[in-house]
Amino acid sequence: MSSEPDYNFNPPAASNSDTGSLQLPFALLTAAIAVLMVAQTVNVFKSHGTLRDGQVKLTDAYRQRETLVKQSQDLQQKLQNLVLDLLLLSKTDEDAKQIVAKYNIQQNAPAAPESTPAAPAK
Repeated sequence: MSSEPDYNFNPPAASNSDTGSLQLPFALLTAAIAVLMVAQTVNVFKSHGTLRDGQVKLTDAYRQRETLVKQSQDLQQKLQNLVLDLLLLSKTDEDAKQIVAKYNIQQNAPAAPESTPAAPAK
């Protein structure tokens, strides 16, 4: 029989294999975060390229439609002039009066200009 007791209050000594056990999870976690960040960066660059292409297409479409808008405004002005002439002619011509009555053509009263506020008295 030995003189030492069967129990020991001293903590067991750590082995060398336990010190490396925390490095592997942290390395894997760091690698996973790096992969996610690279994927996000690639997505941002793709989105930026797509937005730039969309802006170019939108600018081109706007330029192409400028001429159509100009033609539409010219046509609208010509039609307004035609209708005003027809209304003036309807005062003296019976045929023009029938056309105005048939299609119920009317001229709206011109919009009143906004009144400017009076200057305060000194």
